[in-house]
Amino acid sequence: MGILVADKRRELLCEWIKQSTPYGACNLEIASADASFRRYFRMQTEDGTRVIMDSPPKLEPCLPFIEIGQKLATAGVQVPEIFFKNPDLGFLILSDFGDRHLQDTLHTKERNEHYAQAIQQIIKLQETSADWSTTLPSFNRGWQTKELEIFREWCLPHISSEEFEHYTSPLLDVINQIPKNFMHRDFHCRNLLVLTDGSLGIIDFQGAMLGPITYDLVSLLRDCYVDNSEDWISQKITDFRTQLIQSGLIGPEVDRGTLTKWFDWTGLQRHLKCVGIFHRLHLRDSKPQYLADVPRVLAYINHALSSYPELCDLKSLVADAKILTP
Repeated sequence: MGILVADKRRELLCEWIKQSTPYGACNLEIASADASFRRYFRMQTEDGTRVIMDSPPKLEPCLPFIEIGQKLATAGVQVPEIFFKNPDLGFLILSDFGDRHLQDTLHTKERNEHYAQAIQQIIKLQETSADWSTTLPSFNRGWQTKELEIFREWCLPHISSEEFEHYTSPLLDVINQIPKNFMHRDFHCRNLLVLTDGSLGIIDFQGAMLGPITYDLVSLLRDCYVDNSEDWISQKITDFRTQLIQSGLIGPEVDRGTLTKWFDWTGLQRHLKCVGIFHRLHLRDSKPQYLADVPRVLAYINHALSSYPELCDLKSLVADAKILTP
């Protein structure tokens, strides 16, 4: 049934391209799909290569991508240009950033340069969104709890939501004290594309929220798909703090220890959610490939839980979780 629905979406997409764009012929190649309901095609046109987003409106509305993308582009952030759109159908035709993700360059001599660029982009996103980021959905306690519930549902089904909230409450207390700004929410190596001039293009920003200033940094440095050494991560946190202070996003009274705690605790919330999502993708959606990344993310979780004695109760609970590995 899923294949038939997907085929109908593709037929509808081709009909829209023929009727509403100058591209006529609809020779689509699969470009990529992600862990959501979106998928992407690539098409050769007389104007060059274009990427087509198919985002079913009842499952993944594309209006946030359009609205946030326009604001980021106005601020000088490199995001895909939208040439044609129909948000009611869930179709967009975009400029093509290519297939060279940050993940594909991490074994090259440009690795450190690209990470430095990525951190600068986080700063730029926070600086340039100051006048409108407060209009974004808030990454508040309710949202954080909803995300953590994914971990409980798929890895701790034997305890109640109420009991789980008791264990996670100290974590959320700290997270909600962290200054908030623009939060991409999935700022990792597969959502950063290295363009032909060596600069970085940013995609998958439609889920942006107003959230902790350290969230995107931990998404980047403790990436679910990439291993980085803790010493290297520590240096990058120091660099990030310097840039935050220089940009006026925090004051010098926020010492390195405080920023590191914010980094670790936002990462812990994110990574618990990610382990839950990876289990859901495997158990519900028949996408077992994501289990390959569970050991890495679990190591991040254990690192954070072991670094803060005040999280000892949550550490004991996570140790009892039903974690699947490949």
